[in-house]
Amino acid sequence: MPADPGAGGAGTSGAEIHRSVSQRFNVDEVLLPVTQRRVRQLPSLLLGAVRLSWDAAPRLFLVSVALQALGSVALAVQLLAGKQLLSSLVANRQGGGGPLAADLIALTLATAVAGFAGLARWEMNQPLAEAVGRHAMGKVLDVAASIDLLAYETPEFHDRLQRATVNAQSRPMQMTAGLLSVGGSSIAVGGIGTALLLIQPVFVAIVVLAYIPVWLATVNASKVLYRWTVEQTERDRRRLYLQAVLSRKEEAKEIRGYALAPFLRRRYEELYDARIRDLNGMVRRRMIAGLAGTLATSLLTAGALVMLVWMVHSRHISVAGAGAAAAGLVVLGTQLRGLTSGLGQLYQSSLFIEDFNSFVATPSPSAGPAEEPAPEPFAVLRAETVSFTYPSQARPSLRDVTIEVKAGEVVALVGENGSGKTTLAKVMAGLYRPDQGRVTCDGADIALGDPAAHRSRCAVLFQDFVHYQLSAAENIFLGRWSRPDRRAAVVEAARRSGADQSIGDLDEGYGTYLGPEFFGGVDLSVGQWQRVALARAFYRDAPFVILDEPTASLDPRSEADLFDRVRQLLRGKAVLLISHRFSSVRNADRIYVLHDGRVIEHGSHGELMAREGKYSELYLLQAAAFAGAAGA
Repeated sequence: MPADPGAGGAGTSGAEIHRSVSQRFNVDEVLLPVTQRRVRQLPSLLLGAVRLSWDAAPRLFLVSVALQALGSVALAVQLLAGKQLLSSLVANRQGGGGPLAADLIALTLATAVAGFAGLARWEMNQPLAEAVGRHAMGKVLDVAASIDLLAYETPEFHDRLQRATVNAQSRPMQMTAGLLSVGGSSIAVGGIGTALLLIQPVFVAIVVLAYIPVWLATVNASKVLYRWTVEQTERDRRRLYLQAVLSRKEEAKEIRGYALAPFLRRRYEELYDARIRDLNGMVRRRMIAGLAGTLATSLLTAGALVMLVWMVHSRHISVAGAGAAAAGLVVLGTQLRGLTSGLGQLYQSSLFIEDFNSFVATPSPSAGPAEEPAPEPFAVLRAETVSFTYPSQARPSLRDVTIEVKAGEVVALVGENGSGKTTLAKVMAGLYRPDQGRVTCDGADIALGDPAAHRSRCAVLFQDFVHYQLSAAENIFLGRWSRPDRRAAVVEAARRSGADQSIGDLDEGYGTYLGPEFFGGVDLSVGQWQRVALARAFYRDAPFVILDEPTASLDPRSEADLFDRVRQLLRGKAVLLISHRFSSVRNADRIYVLHDGRVIEHGSHGELMAREGKYSELYLLQAAAFAGAAGA
């Protein structure tokens, strides 16, 4: 049977998807350095988790610690009070008349305190977990919003972002909770162990020995879970992407128009089948390890109880002592189980927390200040022999490109799709750093200065601009949200872009929420959205303006009107205009023609037409197409 020409088509199995992912992603490269850590690395991870919890909610953290300690001490008191009550009961039966009432009150109070401490700790941990999750997720968002834009062009970054996002929501709190559990259980084990030592020391050694197999099984299970989670990262991203595609408005019309839902749902189910199949295997491995550890612990615990029965029969221990010892064995076993679980939780969380820590420690050279600096004017912005290659591509997108834009000029970039126009615009806006060459502002290399300062000089209207599901006013003043003259400037920017009329027709005017995703929101046409995005660029009031296909969604009359007014609307600013419509750029001061990442021609419209090169060829082809359409 011939191979399916549509790789990953409807017949692709989950196993084949798994193999294709595994070929590109070696989990051992991620797993081994983490799971082979030395014990001495754990204290720094624990300290980091505690610091995160403290920074998020110090009062809640202290309350949780206090409740943990109180509950642990109360358990030890319970054991001693229970032994004393048993001794008093025996003494009463023998005519000794022990203080039964006092012993009963002590045991009741200890039990009440232990119960309340456990309940209160459970309830208080919920707001603490929420606060820690919020604080940790904020750190992830800070990195995601400030890291170099080029990082988003690599699958590795998306994998790290996925794991950091998932881990931020639970792992720091789990690690802190594990530490509190270990601390509380340690206090309880110490107290109960001391009490049990006074009754019969040999039982302490047996019970402690019994929980070593459980600890070893827990460590092994943690490694298995971490490996499975890392292996699932890329597959989960694919599955969640398909889930979003099947449920978002942006793709809804095409999914229905092409009847894509069955195919995409099948791919989604294949990925989920593979996840569940691997999950079942992971659970089986963890259960086998857990069963072995539990059986070993149960046998050793049973041996301790057999010894206790023998000691009672051989009168090596009193009945009251035996009752207290039995209770102590049960309670100590419970606390050791909690201690083992807490240590296992610490170890397991430490495996995951490193993903979070390494992500939030990612250097963010493009991070800006909390408030954007005021834009500074300039005379000349110049790209000098710039080359640039995307990480996912072998061929460079830009090769030795040199262009300049002066204040007060309109400079156009033209060329066929894939020629490098938008990439060059991003490089000049400081969003990408060139691999070779440099971008200078009045002779100074922008790479050597503050990236935020250069970006504050730039207003960019991308072809794939964002539809913010916010109010109309917010959609505009996001162009520079820190400007003080917000209200008047928003209206003026909307007027200049032509968005004022459509916004004025909305029920709540500039206060109307745009987009259909939230209650009361009003959607706009594509052309109206583009005018709002253009208003955002005008509102930014930056000395360098990049307009990437700014009229792609406008009707011909609106497009002609906008281009006729570009010089007036952006008087004194340096304008870089990208357009496929050659009639729109003919009045530019200078036109650069890009082909295969290189500048092959530049000059005015008249100069380029006289040269009869690539520009002239493309211009005449487009003019002939428009003429043919008009005469049809």
